Amino acid sequence: MTKKNTVDIKIRRLQIANYKGIDELDLYFPRPKMPDDPDVVVMGSRNGLGKTSVLECCALLLIGLSGREYMFKLSRGGYLPVDMPEMIIRAGASIAQIEGEIVIGDMTIILGIAIHKSGTVKIKNKPEQNVQELLGRDETDIVENFISTVGGMSPDPLLSEYFLYFHSYRKVQEGNPELGMMVERGNIRHRVGYGPGYGVPMSTFKLRILHSLMSRAKLFEDWSDEQSEDVLTKLNEFVKRYAGGTIQKLRPSADNTVDFRIHPVDGGSSFTFDGLSSGQKEIIATLFLIWYQTRDKPGVVLIDEPELHLNPEWHRDFIRQISKIAPKNQYIIATHSEDVFDSVDEDQRFLLQNSTGSKS
Repeated sequence: MTKKNTVDIKIRRLQIANYKGIDELDLYFPRPKMPDDPDVVVMGSRNGLGKTSVLECCALLLIGLSGREYMFKLSRGGYLPVDMPEMIIRAGASIAQIEGEIVIGDMTIILGIAIHKSGTVKIKNKPEQNVQELLGRDETDIVENFISTVGGMSPDPLLSEYFLYFHSYRKVQEGNPELGMMVERGNIRHRVGYGPGYGVPMSTFKLRILHSLMSRAKLFEDWSDEQSEDVLTKLNEFVKRYAGGTIQKLRPSADNTVDFRIHPVDGGSSFTFDGLSSGQKEIIATLFLIWYQTRDKPGVVLIDEPELHLNPEWHRDFIRQISKIAPKNQYIIATHSEDVFDSVDEDQRFLLQNSTGSKS
């Protein structure tokens, strides 16, 4: 992986107007008290008060750092099966507005995004060219992927050059990848077909593992990945902790796909990764992708319901784990779990409430 972004990037303030159910909202994300403290904010509320909308607006704001308005193609048509402006602009309003204070290294940027009913997006206070160069050009189809995320069309988390968004319906997709799927090492858009005209994205998590295993084996000319051993070592820390085994080898299938096999540390027969519970797969994949994507370039990590499929013991452990494996990231988390909410200090958590003062 090419090292592109080596500066800290944080969101310190977020202002939202007329986005989905949010009329007006002004949030401040505090800095850690001590330099080595984790930069984590946890939001709680009852359903319908905008926790997910806050995370989506954070993602849109960070996409806006590119300064490229032409990327935002939100009007229905082409690959868009939904009317995005109709979905995200509050009923009765004509414009949704997002503004935020973003800190990049020693610079503070005030950035704004206005989304019009027509689908037009305007970026206010576009970052200077040197800021865009400092961040590195995001080569993914980030807006299209964001739309797939918000529209519920992708089980994969949204992975950008300088932020990650783990949405609440993410899922490690079942199915085995084909060997040819690892040729594209950047934005992976391979799909697994289940019938004519229907397919779902192959899990990015699985393709990252496949690439590292094949790189370590040195089976392909001109392919080298000096970090593949470190990647697999870190992966197996998570697999051992949450599934009691390690992934070391692949098993070929008759349909030209490969199966990831987990070998129990205490012996016994290997079993497929897809045979794990949804909670096991979710926590392994989430922790691995956070570590993998930000190990060289810390960024902002947005997580909706980290407790998804997890038992209460893992709720309490989650914040500690992310702070341990990737301590330089900023984490903005939405949760319904009291254990996740209480796992950070009081000044790092807040409850969203409506204008009448009702809260969770």
